[in-house]
Amino acid sequence: KPQNVAGTLKRLVAYIGHNKYLLIGLLVVMLLVTLLSLAAPSIQAKAIDAITLSEGRLHVNFQGLIQLLVLLGLVYVFSSVCTYFQGIFAAKLSQTTVRNMRADLFFKIERLPIKYLDTHQHGDIMSRMTNDVENISNTISQSIASLFSSVLTIAGTLIIMLSYNPLMTLVSIVTVPLSLFASVYMSKFMRKYFLRQQTLLGGLNGQVEEMVTGYKTVMAYGREDQAVTDFSLTSGKLKDCSIRAQIFGGVMGPLMNFIGNFGYLLIAAVGGYLALQGAITVGVI
Repeated sequence: KPQNVAGTLKRLVAYIGHNKYLLIGLLVVMLLVTLLSLAAPSIQAKAIDAITLSEGRLHVNFQGLIQLLVLLGLVYVFSSVCTYFQGIFAAKLSQTTVRNMRADLFFKIERLPIKYLDTHQHGDIMSRMTNDVENISNTISQSIASLFSSVLTIAGTLIIMLSYNPLMTLVSIVTVPLSLFASVYMSKFMRKYFLRQQTLLGGLNGQVEEMVTGYKTVMAYGREDQAVTDFSLTSGKLKDCSIRAQIFGGVMGPLMNFIGNFGYLLIAAVGGYLALQGAITVGVI
């Protein structure tokens, strides 16, 4: 587990805070994207309800339907524009933050004592400046934006669903405990393998860097076979760990899709029954 989550997040937020205008712009654009994504289904519902079937005859309110379709198209266009700027702001924020972080890290390495460099593999130090910092970049550009957007989407969706029909809302959230259980259960396996994978990758980089740059010393002391053995051992462990990490990581998507399809089936069945009883319209489903 992380040694100091609160301290790490505090320092990360401080780095991100250096670009407060980019951060504010990103949050504003994400808020607009979320609101537009919530408005689109509501417009779709009204467009569907503009088509009715009564006494065996089809009735279409063409004027209202056309207006709703035009409005829906404008919503999607504006949402696409906001999504485009969201990607630009997220990329600039992540790369600017990582640039400052790498500069501070390089400044720190320049002032480390010789003892530290002699007692730590050079490849592992390089891995911290490349692989680990790159993971932070991906987190800022993807995970943080997704987290903020997801929280807003969940809250807004729940409010809209309750305003439509409380019973349908209860049916739709039946799959939420299943999703939480599956994600928590699977993350226990994935976390240890992905952490182990990064550790082994750093060790492998260290071995490669030391053996390649010091190959004359290796040959002078006849350590070729030992170097090959150590490399093969670490590489084999990395291969096995990466396979397990990718397997558990790949299972998460299909599992979530299965739970989502199960929830879709429940909503279709219960919603169809309520629509036949006249409790809701087809657009609400």
